[in-house]
Amino acid sequence: MLLVVADDGPGIPADAADALLQRGTRLDESTPGYGIGLAVVKDLAESYGGQLDIGKSELGGAEFRVTIPASRPSSG
Repeated sequence: MLLVVADDGPGIPADAADALLQRGTRLDESTPGYGIGLAVVKDLAESYGGQLDIGKSELGGAEFRVTIPASRPSSG
């Protein structure tokens, strides 16, 4: 399964993408929030054997890609 969310905003600097996946990290301090959303999405994707990637969208802004395999890997 692939879920892509993209926008045409200012984007996310490459050096900030990894930091955004840490709980409590926010780039935009002008609006309320706690900075846990992307960390939760990352944790959920990984719990199903997937991943969350942050990049640049074709629209010029940020792109978030959540990839989850069709079948969950066996736990051993």
